[in-house]
Amino acid sequence: MSGNNGRPSRRHLAVALVLVAFAAMACTPTTGGGGGGGPATTWSVDPATADPATTADALNPNLAYLPVTTERGALAVVLHGTGAGTGGFTEITSALRRDGYHVIVLRYSASVGTVAACPDTGAATFPDCHRVLRSETTFGAGVADPDGHSYDHPVANIALADSVMNRLLKLLDHLHSVAPDAGWDQFQARSSGSCVDTNPTYGACEADWSKVALLGHSQGAGVALYMASFVPLRAAGLLSGSFDAYLTGPGTAAAAPWTTETGFATPASAIRTLRHVSDGGDERILAVADAVGVSGPEVAAETAPFASNRLLATTTPTCPWDSAQGHNSTAVDLCAPDWVYWDAWRLLAGS
Repeated sequence: MSGNNGRPSRRHLAVALVLVAFAAMACTPTTGGGGGGGPATTWSVDPATADPATTADALNPNLAYLPVTTERGALAVVLHGTGAGTGGFTEITSALRRDGYHVIVLRYSASVGTVAACPDTGAATFPDCHRVLRSETTFGAGVADPDGHSYDHPVANIALADSVMNRLLKLLDHLHSVAPDAGWDQFQARSSGSCVDTNPTYGACEADWSKVALLGHSQGAGVALYMASFVPLRAAGLLSGSFDAYLTGPGTAAAAPWTTETGFATPASAIRTLRHVSDGGDERILAVADAVGVSGPEVAAETAPFASNRLLATTTPTCPWDSAQGHNSTAVDLCAPDWVYWDAWRLLAGS
């Protein structure tokens, strides 16, 4: 779980999260399993099952779910924060499934926090640190992004196979293979079940990004936003993030250079944020939101409908035992209040 400024929370909370992850896994069928003899509606997939070249992680598998109401024809992908697992997002998953979304909680490499990887002291000497970190996380070390540039962050160490792009595309291929009638193919470049556009870098069927919403918490928010700069997402939902900014003084921050660039593939109108006012990383979050065109007025996340608002904030009391309670309350089960943010999460997914 992420703490303030993208740092891991304290040990007691980490232990609690492990217990939650085990509980979630115990209730989640393995790939192909369906309760009561019927077809599967949920899947638990070790990353190495979807792609043997990917680092195995049986304790924190990818989780995939079908809608529990009329299908919307859209996929919501949840990206966890630094040091977190996939088992702590049942509340947000339930809200999205009940709104007609197919849902994936993606396991990806996020062992180093954003601020730890790109400290404020490096603003002058390594100003493009955030771009380098996000690119390696998203595409892999030394792998060219869609603009043809490749990056290698000194502490990230994420190979092509463990990149977000490879893991997500390979997982969609796997889900289509084991459950061809579950509708996963509609989020890929397929016709009559056959892939018509294979991504040459990852060797998997390309996604139909216009049907995909990325909802990232903490470091995951930075990854979601970075992907939004290259692919035309249905929506990019930033929960307690992004932290792609350098503190420049008390209460002030400067957004990382990549966030200020024009030409995002996903329009600013499809980018939404949700933060808790006690987050502790407000300067960074608001600086990045402003840089990418997500501006006020900021409205209460508990009060729907939201009209055209895309900047949401909450003051709802949350888990006092957590050292980063405000930061984690926007998405993580142990801190997110039951049902309070369901409408906000749906907005962030593009509903």
